[in-house]
Amino acid sequence: MFDVGFAELLVLAVIAMVVVGPERLPGVLRTVGKTVGQARRFMTGLQNQIEQEVKLDELNKKIMAETKDLDFTKPSAPTHQSEDAEVPSIAPEVKTDDAEVNPSAEPAPQDHAHSDEDAHDAKRS
Repeated sequence: MFDVGFAELLVLAVIAMVVVGPERLPGVLRTVGKTVGQARRFMTGLQNQIEQEVKLDELNKKIMAETKDLDFTKPSAPTHQSEDAEVPSIAPEVKTDDAEVNPSAEPAPQDHAHSDEDAHDAKRS
């Protein structure tokens, strides 16, 4: 970035020592070092973010170009399954008392009104 040689650094150090003074020079150099480090980290992060955005934009353009070539109005390709083939059911059928029962079906709700009437009739007799 900056082409600074040893001679230039020596001149800067002498000027800094005269302007700042030997007592405060270490603190100033520490602050300058931290600031330069933060600036470098910021620039590296910014550069990585820009590169990521460019890659994302290129990928988006590629996807858009590929989907533009596809025609979604055509019917889909036929499946490998023939029309005569049976499709197995999800739940097995169980036969009980010559009636087919589906074990995955929910039981029918019981009508409690009739059972209460039956109990009331039993009390009368």
